[in-house]
Amino acid sequence: MKHAKLIWNLNTREWFCKTCGRTSDLVSADDAQVQLDQYECQVPYVEAPELAPGEETVRLIKKPFGMVPKKKTE
Repeated sequence: MKHAKLIWNLNTREWFCKTCGRTSDLVSADDAQVQLDQYECQVPYVEAPELAPGEETVRLIKKPFGMVPKKKTE
C-alpha cells in the first residue's frame, strides 16, 4: 500500500506518514515517497496479553492526590 498521507514535520524536519508513523529525513517529498514506499503502510499494533477464562486481574488502589492519611488518636 502506498503512503498517501505524507506531511512535513517542521520540528524534526522529516516527512511523516499519518497512517503508519514512518518517517523519512529526505528533503524532497518525491524522494521521501520513494524511500517510504519500500515498506508496507500498515497501522502498527501490539498484541495485548489475554487472560485465560476464570483468571482474575489484580486491581491497584490509587491514592488520591494531596490526601494526607489521618492519624489514629487513642
